[in-house]
Amino acid sequence: MKRTTRAFAGGILFATTIIATIYYTNHNESKNNTVSEKQYEQLVAERNELANALEKLKKETKKTTPPQKETYIYTLTIAKGEASRDIAERLQQAHIIDDAQSFLTYLDAHQLTRAVRPGTYVITSDMSYEQIARKITK
Repeated sequence: MKRTTRAFAGGILFATTIIATIYYTNHNESKNNTVSEKQYEQLVAERNELANALEKLKKETKKTTPPQKETYIYTLTIAKGEASRDIAERLQQAHIIDDAQSFLTYLDAHQLTRAVRPGTYVITSDMSYEQIARKITK
């Protein structure tokens, strides 16, 4: 029993020595890794400067970059005798033109209402009224 007790005490002493060594070794390293209050304030100031610069850059980018407009492609089929009003309404529903009435006004102003020819045409939303009219009146 005496031998067992001595072995147990020796084990406890050995374990305590290892734990103490690890504690003091890591404790000294953690003191070296601490940030002083002055360094912390400097880091916060740099972070705030970067955040402000990023916000300013985002605002400038929004001002200089126009929003991307989605382009629609539509295959327009015009039947013989179809009214210009129906064509304009279909183009508006397909998001090719914004306003059917303004397209009709354009056709009337340029005397193209009766010049519309039957056929199948590929029209995109990037095209102007003039380009659309030129295409469907060939």
